[in-house]
Amino acid sequence: MNKVVKWVLFSLLGLIVLLIVGKMLAGGGNEGVKVSTEKVSRKTIIESVNASGKVYPEVEVKISPDISGEIVELNVEEGDSVKKGQVLARIYADIYATQRDQAAAAVSQQQAVTAYSEEQLKSLKATLDQAKANYDRQSQLLKDKVISQAEFEQAESSYLTAKANYDAAQKNILGNQASIQSAQASLTRANKDLSRTTLIAPMDGVISSLSVKKGERVAGNAFSLGTEMMRVADMSVMEVRVDVGENDVVKVSIGDSADVEVDAYNNRKFKGVVTQIASSIKSGTQQLTTTDVTQYEVRIRLNPDSYKDLIDPSRPRKFPFRPGMNASADIKTSRHENVLSVPINAVTTRVKGSDQTIDDKKKEEKKNKDEAEADAEEPEIDSDELEEIVFVLQPDGKVKKVVVTTDIQDINNIEIKTGLKEGDEVVTGPYNIVSKTLKDGTKVKVVPRDKLFEQ
Repeated sequence: MNKVVKWVLFSLLGLIVLLIVGKMLAGGGNEGVKVSTEKVSRKTIIESVNASGKVYPEVEVKISPDISGEIVELNVEEGDSVKKGQVLARIYADIYATQRDQAAAAVSQQQAVTAYSEEQLKSLKATLDQAKANYDRQSQLLKDKVISQAEFEQAESSYLTAKANYDAAQKNILGNQASIQSAQASLTRANKDLSRTTLIAPMDGVISSLSVKKGERVAGNAFSLGTEMMRVADMSVMEVRVDVGENDVVKVSIGDSADVEVDAYNNRKFKGVVTQIASSIKSGTQQLTTTDVTQYEVRIRLNPDSYKDLIDPSRPRKFPFRPGMNASADIKTSRHENVLSVPINAVTTRVKGSDQTIDDKKKEEKKNKDEAEADAEEPEIDSDELEEIVFVLQPDGKVKKVVVTTDIQDINNIEIKTGLKEGDEVVTGPYNIVSKTLKDGTKVKVVPRDKLFEQ
């Protein structure tokens, strides 16, 4: 008997719960569905794109050697401040000094050979002039029939020989001069290589990264990037490099302002401005599949005035940010002032010309398909089949479905372009009621937001 009583009691309790839930969902009888509302008002809406990334110096130079060798001198440590032209490190230079001396000796040797050839040329020129004068004289004597043909031919042969020797000497000097130029080029290259054993700071800054130690060997040449030894950064100008998805990057423009939060400084916002937007996808993401989100790098320069209070005047070279710190940014992409707006939760969608929700439409389409197709894939709803709507409270306590067009939105509100006027009272919650339950003409009961779920 007790079991029967218990069963009856539980059944009645379950029935009461079902009746209460049904009453809420069906309109609550005369009272209606509990909802919260808010009046359409004018606000300033700032649309923003949120992205995360890391802090880096805006200018950071990698220091790599152009020659190979052992580090014999390392004058800096990570975090040191340096001045432009300051010696950072030296690479073992003896082999390059020897090559320079050999190149200098080769230049001297070629210059000596050329000088000797030039002296020879002067002697050959004198011989040529003498042979030419004798040839001219003998030619005249032959015409006057004073000498024989044989005597003339001997003078002619001497002249031609002297001329050939002189011409050959001239060509030899030209060759020597070319050799001097080649030797001088080798000397210039050797001097350059020797100078490259000394690494100097290309700008004022801070050693932001040091990757080598004294005694290590480094590799490098003038045609490719060698071993990265260190980095020099201008820490006075910092930027945040964030990854922005393809759907949002089209909204971002150079010059957009941004609020930046750095994890190291909780509850602190820094001001920034967009200085660069990548035109190609971020390096390393070229192999994305069609389901992955394509990311583009956006750079935001931090305004020094927004963090100057973090700089200790007694330690001006101690900077508040370090390369690699995690950060997030709200990039303000658009600002509309004094526009009609409603809470984002007030706007939902329905199938055009009906009270059908997306879920209702999917169920209907799935039902219309045969069982094989229905099990194969979830029906997709074309966005052209949907319309944005809000539910406006009417004097009789019922709601009217109103089609609206929207524009930009911030975290709380969305701009209404058409469909509403200032002062209209729209339903803002609960979310499930707005998005799935309400229909045109549903009776509602307006309650404070904190009373929505009270029985």
